[in-house]
Amino acid sequence: MKVKYAFNLGRVYTLSLAELFSVFESWGIDFRLVDLYREILIIETEAEIDIKKLQAVLGGTIKIMEVLDSVGRKKLVGPAQAFAEYFDAKNLKEKFLSPAATGKVQIGISLYPMARQLTLRGENWRLGLAIKKVLSTAGFSVRIVLPQREAISLPSVVVTHEHLLEKGAEIDFLVGSERIYLGKTRSVQDFEDYGRRDYQRPVRSTSQGMLPPKVAQVMINLAQVPKAGKAAKLHPAVLDPFVGSGTVLQEAMIMGLHVVGSDISEKAVEAAEKNLLWIKNRYKLPPGHFQVVVSDVKDLQKNLPKFAYEAVVTEGTLGPAYTMAPDEKEIKKNFAALEKIYLAGLAAIKEVLGPGKRVVIALPAYRTESGYHFFDIIDKVSKLGYDVVDPLPAVLMERFDFLLVTGRRSIIYDRKDQFVSREIFILIVKGSQNEERSTD
Repeated sequence: MKVKYAFNLGRVYTLSLAELFSVFESWGIDFRLVDLYREILIIETEAEIDIKKLQAVLGGTIKIMEVLDSVGRKKLVGPAQAFAEYFDAKNLKEKFLSPAATGKVQIGISLYPMARQLTLRGENWRLGLAIKKVLSTAGFSVRIVLPQREAISLPSVVVTHEHLLEKGAEIDFLVGSERIYLGKTRSVQDFEDYGRRDYQRPVRSTSQGMLPPKVAQVMINLAQVPKAGKAAKLHPAVLDPFVGSGTVLQEAMIMGLHVVGSDISEKAVEAAEKNLLWIKNRYKLPPGHFQVVVSDVKDLQKNLPKFAYEAVVTEGTLGPAYTMAPDEKEIKKNFAALEKIYLAGLAAIKEVLGPGKRVVIALPAYRTESGYHFFDIIDKVSKLGYDVVDPLPAVLMERFDFLLVTGRRSIIYDRKDQFVSREIFILIVKGSQNEERSTD
């Protein structure tokens, strides 16, 4: 039975999309791309997906929805008019409402544009009013939950705190220029758990830019780390040679992977060990899943424990933090200071991994009024023995001009209030062919 799903991607939607495609490939999920616009991807599969399991491993997907129907749309017809005769109490109860719902039913209404320049203001209110009228007439006690201020979709915080998936439903209207897809939210990202993993760890260093747990999870998924086979002599492991406070390793541990970290700083290694022990106890993970050692990145081979290292996921130092944009001279100075560290590290990493293995790495980039200033070492990285992997299929980039992949085949992760950005690359050690991904 064919099933359609919609994914509400994160703020850096290109990175979220790359993660999704990578996970689909790793999990062997065959799909047909139905539609895509910025924060929303709609796909069709031949079989149902384990939504709960999938949501738990995705750092970049806010909600997963099941698409139940669609209707054609004329140019000036809004969702409320398009669905004016659609809803009745029977289909709302059978298709949308949670079977566990008792007492007052809570219905959330969210709209997601699937095309440019759509006028959707007021549509949430009109749809909510129509649905409430249908259910109230049928004897239900109903409360409609609408987005606040200028928003047209409900954030995951509201869906969770209002218990919409348990006490009723969140009904989603994915509005294109010619078609409107109708769906219901099946899962939302556990923002509270991400908050615990970030802010409740024993050691946090606010003096340095810290990799958010969600971004670490995205990067791990881009690395496509295989799980251990029964005949494996050594456990497959993820390596972070710039371990810092251990964010990458903690996320990989939660995902069931063995992890090894190293850092030239003894203080960093001590911090990572405390945090990883806390994660192990907090999530009741089995013993022996992590090791952290003190090592200069160029000396990895002689200092690392023996594992089958399947991938490296890392963020090295991004250089100084800034409260205002640095000038070009300062930027060049910072890049010159970092170049030796990164090139020495990537040379050592190549020997640890071997051909065909992936390195997912965040490099520093500076955002100024004139645009981004990039760390110009990619040609040198290529000479070390790496290829840059396209984060998304070329056919997708040609079809959708809003996808934000740089000419260097990287994706930028940053925030408006920050001047130092993360430029995320997927590298592969030369020596094996990297198969093209398909969106068919």
